Amino acid sequence: MAQNIEKIELGPAIVEYGEGADKVVFETTVGGINLQVETTYREQKTDQTGETIVSKRITGRNVSVEVPFAEYQLETIPKIMVGAEAVTSGGKTKINVKTGVGLDLISAAKKVVIKPVAHKTNADFWVTLPLAFPETDLQYNYNNDNERITKVVLRSTPDVDNVVAILGDESIKSTTP
Repeated sequence: MAQNIEKIELGPAIVEYGEGADKVVFETTVGGINLQVETTYREQKTDQTGETIVSKRITGRNVSVEVPFAEYQLETIPKIMVGAEAVTSGGKTKINVKTGVGLDLISAAKKVVIKPVAHKTNADFWVTLPLAFPETDLQYNYNNDNERITKVVLRSTPDVDNVVAILGDESIKSTTP
């Protein structure tokens, strides 16, 4: 079988979280965007077969995308961190980061689209999480060697059709009955 090196994909991406006026676009990252699909399994064994696996079933599938956002934008924090709030007075803004204890992250779930920079206009190369909620951590280093990073992990939760991720053009509709 001949190699087709044109099928090898490299390069950065942008991530869109949400739609419309509330959409946040992560265009400047440091360390790369990381998409992860993890499947969990349960092995079935019986007394009669000892340690031999007689069945194995999927028990779940979790999808997440880690975005090390490098742009320092205060107004973005409340849009991606559940429990943070913007307070504006006299043309100035501050962000109150609260404990967030007991807040429901699923209520903040929005659509996520990962677009490779080399294919920003070609949906065949995109990854879509129909519903994903943010888990946001700040790691602001104040030195000459590191950038201040807002680490956002967007974790997928099933939509009404139990879809957690779409690889390729989400507009394609099934033709099978």
